[in-house]
Amino acid sequence: MADRIFEQHRARLTALAYRMLGSHADAEDAVQDVWLRWRNQDHETINDATGWLVRVCSNICLDVLKSARRQRENYVGHWLPEPWLPPEQPKAETQLIEHDGLGQAYMLMLERLAPVERVALVLHEVFDWMHDDIAPLIERTPNNTRQILFRARRKMQRDSDRDATPEPNATACDRDRLDAFVTAIGTSDVGRLLDLLAPDVILHSDGGGKALATANPLFGADHVSRFFLGVWGKRSPGERIFGVTIKDQCWILMAEDGVVATALCATERDGKIVDLFVHRNPDKLALFSSVLTEAVEITH
Repeated sequence: MADRIFEQHRARLTALAYRMLGSHADAEDAVQDVWLRWRNQDHETINDATGWLVRVCSNICLDVLKSARRQRENYVGHWLPEPWLPPEQPKAETQLIEHDGLGQAYMLMLERLAPVERVALVLHEVFDWMHDDIAPLIERTPNNTRQILFRARRKMQRDSDRDATPEPNATACDRDRLDAFVTAIGTSDVGRLLDLLAPDVILHSDGGGKALATANPLFGADHVSRFFLGVWGKRSPGERIFGVTIKDQCWILMAEDGVVATALCATERDGKIVDLFVHRNPDKLALFSSVLTEAVEITH
């Protein structure tokens, strides 16, 4: 019975841990730790299994976040959260655990927050926990929790034109716009490329020191367009380009011999691309292998 209860919550706990940690591996480790504590618990003393599991998972994530922050200070280049590739779930459960907060932009904005702020914001805005429920978990009063949430929301806004925080009011870029972006690069159509990009577009690229990528974000349509036009001509002749949609997020995948070397997604505002997210760290690209067979090849 206890095993079945936990398995019913596993997907939700994984989604919660991923939002807090930004890593599939860390999320899975956190959920495994929850399982170990659940297995050794006297279940007769637990009146609310969901609440108990979420509280334990959140506490574990708090501890991981404190060490993860130190690890990311030593990360080579610009760090991006791993793309969210969820397991298959019943429709009702999928809607519950994926209704918000899994896009690259939102996950990167969460990186600006202190561990306590991040946990509080995820529980409040994504899982609809009230201040009174969050307060004891983060060891604060309800009033302090309100202040923490207010501070967290303010931190997620851009401070200046040179601030690499993603545009908070953008939406996931649609497939047609991304296809047009790839075609404009492939045909060296500078005018079309500049028309697709917002003047204040930001390129976020993550190679993790294991693949070529920009060391820092690039700002502005001119810099971003020149970068893509420059690297496009250096692609391997055997590289193929695919488009795939995963849970409402459109991705451009660049692969050779069945191995994805680059994954790109974007967000848009007022019909213009405002943030581009390019993954080149092979540790974060392995997950795309399972969806490559579902992708549609793009030619131009």
